[in-house]
Amino acid sequence: MKHALATATCAALLLGSLTACGSSDSKSTLPAYTGGSTPSATTTQPPTTAPTATRSGPAPLLEHTTYTYGGLKVVVNLPANIPAESRPSMILASDFFQGVGKTMAENTLDPSLTKLASPKVVKYIGGAVVPGSVQAIGSLIFTIRQVQTVVGASTRATVCVDQSKVIQVRKDGSHFLDVDNKGKRIPMLKMTGTISQGMTIPQMTRLTSVAEAC
Repeated sequence: MKHALATATCAALLLGSLTACGSSDSKSTLPAYTGGSTPSATTTQPPTTAPTATRSGPAPLLEHTTYTYGGLKVVVNLPANIPAESRPSMILASDFFQGVGKTMAENTLDPSLTKLASPKVVKYIGGAVVPGSVQAIGSLIFTIRQVQTVVGASTRATVCVDQSKVIQVRKDGSHFLDVDNKGKRIPMLKMTGTISQGMTIPQMTRLTSVAEAC
């Protein structure tokens, strides 16, 4: 994987540029790579003080989902009380971000993304994959903060991405922390995604991010 998630930085920044970047070795305190890529999935109901999960159509809408791919845990959090018109888009968004996490963990484009996103977005994500290079371990958290839907047109979601605990593993098993061109890590990203509904199959058609806390 060339970088985790960013716009104009490096490879542990999945949605980043393809420019060469540095890395910071750190072997004593990093978790060991567990290997493999078979996913194990769990879904967690929200706390008792929060609304229970709701359903829209055949697929469930869960406020919190956790998947583990190899050594990477991927978490997607949705806001409570999502309006009915936004729920189908949030199901798609949750699946999309899980696919992004799986892509990072396996350093291979997750095939599910081709159905969940437009060719342009898929190419954007896939362009950061470097076959045989590195994999990601640790944890990656996507938290959708705001959802705005224009019925029959699109849904716009603001997403906070916590990649502070994402670590890269080389083919030889050694670990490193990715940095940008200025030698800095980007632990948090503010991302905006647009899901277009005015087509045969709703898809993530636009994805932008900036390196800032959210």
